[in-house]
Amino acid sequence: MNPTKAQVDEATNQCVNALTGSARLRGCFFEDDAGKAEDKRTGLSCPDRQAALAKQCRKRCANYASDTNHLVCTGSYPNTVWHISFGDISGDTGDSTRVELCGPRLRSILAKKPPPG
Repeated sequence: MNPTKAQVDEATNQCVNALTGSARLRGCFFEDDAGKAEDKRTGLSCPDRQAALAKQCRKRCANYASDTNHLVCTGSYPNTVWHISFGDISGDTGDSTRVELCGPRLRSILAKKPPPG
């Protein structure tokens, strides 16, 4: 089965949305002091910071979206495809990953605003 670009884009968006939801739940509900320090450093609320981190997983989500259509059709299970697409940062199941490892560290609030004076 060959998915269309629109199908891959839709599946990619669903993946990013699922990662965002699970990252917000795990990252904010159980937020520790290090997470609170990151909120302060970035100037983002915990939910916004988790969403920004999840968006950095877009390329891996696109790979997952594309691979799902090919590999599931050949007999692979979705969780196996998830592990293939997300590799060493994947969690146990789909929508579970360490989003903070998908891309570079988020920019500091100081990098966004020039210092006064």
